[in-house]
Amino acid sequence: MKKLVYTTVLATGLALGSCTSFLDVNADPNNIQAVQVSQLLPSATVNIGYMGSSDLFRYASLLIQQFSGQGPNTGFATFKEYERYNINDSDVNNQWVTIFGTVLSDLELMTAQATTEGSPHYAGVGKILKAYTYQIVVDSWGDVPYTEASRHSANFYPKFDDDEAIYKDLIRLIDDGIKDVSATTSVLSPNINTTIYAGTSWAVSQARWIKFANTLKLRIFLHYSAKDPAYTTAQITALVNSGAKFMESTADNFQMLFLSESQRQNPLYSMENGQFKNQFFPNRFIVDLMNSKADPRRNSYFIPFPYTATPATATFKGASALDVDPSANYSRNYQYLYGTPSAANLSLVNTNGSLKDGAITFSGNSPARLLTFAEYNFIRAEAALLYSAPGSAQSFFEAGIRASMADAGVAAADITTYITANGTLKGAPQQMLEQIINEKYVANHAVLVEPWTDYRRTGYPALTPLKTPFAIYNEVPRSLFYAQSEINNNPNAKQKGSMLDRVFWDTRK
Repeated sequence: MKKLVYTTVLATGLALGSCTSFLDVNADPNNIQAVQVSQLLPSATVNIGYMGSSDLFRYASLLIQQFSGQGPNTGFATFKEYERYNINDSDVNNQWVTIFGTVLSDLELMTAQATTEGSPHYAGVGKILKAYTYQIVVDSWGDVPYTEASRHSANFYPKFDDDEAIYKDLIRLIDDGIKDVSATTSVLSPNINTTIYAGTSWAVSQARWIKFANTLKLRIFLHYSAKDPAYTTAQITALVNSGAKFMESTADNFQMLFLSESQRQNPLYSMENGQFKNQFFPNRFIVDLMNSKADPRRNSYFIPFPYTATPATATFKGASALDVDPSANYSRNYQYLYGTPSAANLSLVNTNGSLKDGAITFSGNSPARLLTFAEYNFIRAEAALLYSAPGSAQSFFEAGIRASMADAGVAAADITTYITANGTLKGAPQQMLEQIINEKYVANHAVLVEPWTDYRRTGYPALTPLKTPFAIYNEVPRSLFYAQSEINNNPNAKQKGSMLDRVFWDTRK
């Protein structure tokens, strides 16, 4: 490819350029000076999708007891270490470098270039994606580089900004993004050349970006609830009363689809299908929570144990790092996380009902779910219940369950049965809040970081944290260590004392 491009450049130079231009040795033909915004956006959205299904996603899901690393592949005990809160600075290197070196870097370049070239629609999408990425980054690490980040050679050593100051600026950034994507004219518009919210026309994509941006603001405002409930109340009420558009159906889910092709599959499945086979299982906590309600989403989330092809007789068993012996005698993750399944190869089903490698294979085409319509409804339910926001907490609560069930492909009759048994808020406000967060926790299975955030700010679901000396801490960690690469290379980076250091909004005792 390089040879072909270089040959073309030479031919063009010989035909059209002067000898002086051709012999200008200060211009490196292999050093690309500018990349089109239509190329920068898919790079950013693809990497955001991968962020939503790879390291950071796995850390949070293990900490919050949605996954367990208690598998029989004892040569790869990595995920069991994470489950017992042993996530160190070198573990997060790859994710940190991808976020700052690729995602945020590409978004900064794209936004600046789109603004210069008169394409505010691209600039607006860049600002909204930057705000989303920083919301995830702040929730995971706390103080991080922001005002001096992504300046490339202009600043190799960015300072770390206060996490609350970053959060406040994200609202301004989202508002700027909405203004840009709402511009009446734009040289280019990203309804194509994107892996998120591609559409048949810009009008279709534009509406989804605006609804997502406003829903993201709701999420950010809700995160203040433990620290500053008055701020949460005022901001959510004002936003809802402003007439802002929010997600309206599962078609508005902020997610990135993966494909069935090798190297384009959901990285969670690629990991499970690679060196970490037999190592990543549903956690006992989430499985038992769903078992207690006969939750029909289990048939989409998990493979039964012992294995049976008959849903009506299926039972489900989750794993825990506290189990004495590593084992494969558990339910496994199923199509909600891994994509379209094959028929079971019964010759690879053990006599006790556990599965051997390859008993069921998957296409890997499940999406990275980043913020969903189901979550939007649970945000509105909590805001109406506790923060005097407009709307009915009960109506939004039920709508959140229905949206999650639809995402999981649950039959209408089974949704009705579940709603009848579990879909009514009852008791004191804190009891109703627990109901909302428990349902949100199940609905947000496979959603990046948010279940961990909900636990830190509300205390729900009521996990039993692992304890020392088995675990590194006596409570669920509150944030991640900074990447060792950043500590080594940036003199402004100072490592935190432990994973119990809290993000600014995490004030619950």
